Amino acid sequence: MQKMLLVLLGVLLLITATSNVNAEGIPPNIDELLDDYYDVSGEPQLSGSVMGDDEFENGETSKIFIQLVNNGQIGPFETEKIPIGPNGSIDAGKEMDLEYDITTALNIHATLENEVRAPIRVYNDPQQIGYLRSGEITLPLEFDIEIFSNAPSGTYELTLNLTYQYQSDVKVEGHPEQIVDYWYVTKHQTLPVYIEVKKRADITVKDVRSELIPDEKGFLYVTYTNVGNEVAEDAVARIMVSDPFSTTDDEAFLGRLEPGDSYQAVYSIEVESDALPKTYGIDTEVKYRDSHGDTRISDEIKVSATVDEPDEDLMSVGYLFAIIMAGMAVVYLRTRRGKENTR
Repeated sequence: MQKMLLVLLGVLLLITATSNVNAEGIPPNIDELLDDYYDVSGEPQLSGSVMGDDEFENGETSKIFIQLVNNGQIGPFETEKIPIGPNGSIDAGKEMDLEYDITTALNIHATLENEVRAPIRVYNDPQQIGYLRSGEITLPLEFDIEIFSNAPSGTYELTLNLTYQYQSDVKVEGHPEQIVDYWYVTKHQTLPVYIEVKKRADITVKDVRSELIPDEKGFLYVTYTNVGNEVAEDAVARIMVSDPFSTTDDEAFLGRLEPGDSYQAVYSIEVESDALPKTYGIDTEVKYRDSHGDTRISDEIKVSATVDEPDEDLMSVGYLFAIIMAGMAVVYLRTRRGKENTR
C-alpha cells in the first residue's frame, strides 16, 4: 500500500511539473523582467552519447543513434522583492514553482554535421524534440551516415548542433487574477560525437614489372603490399587478362600479410603474335580472411603490362646465324656432290 501511494505521488508530481511546460507554443517575451519576487540562476545543459554499435566498416551505409540527457542544474533562489499581503504571498509561491523550469530545454532542434571533414557523409535530417527536463533522457535520435570506402581506420569526430529555448525568468502578479510574464532565451550548443572505423587490411600494388614480347610466353611481376592495420590471412591474388593476353596461371598465393608486409607474385602470360608493342591494363584483386575469419576481397586494381618490341640485335644475330647455317649447308651439299662426281 505504501509503494502504491509513492507511485501515485510520483505520477502526480510529474503531471504537475509537466503542466508548466508548453513546448509547442512559447509565450512571447513581454519585457525584460526586473521587478519579480525571485532571481534564480541556471540553464539546461545537454550532453549526448552514441547508442549501440559505434564501429563501422569502410564503404558502409548505416544509421547512428544519439541519445541526449539534460544535466542542467538550478542555483539558489535570491529574493528580489518581499511579497506584501496574502495575495502577494500567493503570487510569490506561484512564481517560485515556475522558476524551476529554468533548466528545461524547449523546442530542441538537432542536426548532425561533419565540420572537420572526416571521411564520412552525413545525410542530415534535422531531429525535433519537444522538451527535456533536467535529469531526463531522450529517445535515440536517428541519423543516416556513409563511411567512405577509402576511409582509414581510426576514431572520427562529428558535431551535433543543438538549438533550443529555455525559460530564463518568470514573473507573477495580480492575484486573484494573476498575470504571468515569461522571459525566454535561445541557446546554441555543440556536442562532439565520436565513431570508430574498424581496422582492416588494405592490399595495394606497390610495384609492377613485365617481360612480355609478341608471340612468346613471358612474365608479369606484381608486388602486393598490406598498407592497412590488420593482418590478411591466406591471401590469394588473381589477375584478369584479355586480348592480346592469355594465361593458365592467373592466381598467386601470397600467404599471411602482416601490416606493412609485401609479396611479389609472378604470373606466366602468353602474348599473341599480333600484339602491338605498348602498355596494356590488367585488373587484379586479392582475396583474404580478416581477423574475424570473414572472407574479404580487395577493390580491383589496374596494373600496367608493357609489351616490348623484339630485340633488334637479337634478331640480327638470329638472321646472321641463319645465313651462316644456310651457307654452310650450301657448301656442304656442293662438296658432297663434287666428291660423288669424281667417283
